[in-house]
Amino acid sequence: MLCYRHPHRKRMPGDSKMSFLKLDDSPMFRTQFVIFLLNDHILHPVAEQATELYYDLVQQLQCLEDSAELLKDRSLKFYKGCHKYTEGLGEGYDGDIGFASALEAFGGGNNDPLGVSFGGPVMTKFTIALREIGTYKEVLRSQVENLLNVKLLQFVNVDLHDVKEARKRFDKAAIMYDQASFLAFLS
Repeated sequence: MLCYRHPHRKRMPGDSKMSFLKLDDSPMFRTQFVIFLLNDHILHPVAEQATELYYDLVQQLQCLEDSAELLKDRSLKFYKGCHKYTEGLGEGYDGDIGFASALEAFGGGNNDPLGVSFGGPVMTKFTIALREIGTYKEVLRSQVENLLNVKLLQFVNVDLHDVKEARKRFDKAAIMYDQASFLAFLS
């Protein structure tokens, strides 16, 4: 039996029946090739157009898959960067609040005469500023987490997964088309 992938070579025992190195090896192409041979090298225009359309769809789908995979890789890298940034903002918030609390405890407040003597009221203003900065960091962390990380992860897991599902549906439809074409050819 001749191998469709390499007409000059016989099929080897380890060769898979369903592995196609090129689109020319697909069952649909083989069916069209047999029709071509049986009709004395006169291709039907409809079959030729269907084959061209099939090739165009496969190329477009492959391009879409490649683009989706590249976008997935970039999105995951961006997600990891956002996640690391939100962790840093959380640690920064904790550090700011911890330092403000320590400074507040050291300063003793406005009613402590010892604290007032070495600048307690100025330290109080500084602790208020540190707490505000910490609050802004926490708000930024929350927004990055909710607006970027969650939506980006959903995009990668749901939307980009739909591209793979579309490819599976296309492959299944192509097999059904090939089977129908072959059965119509036998009729």
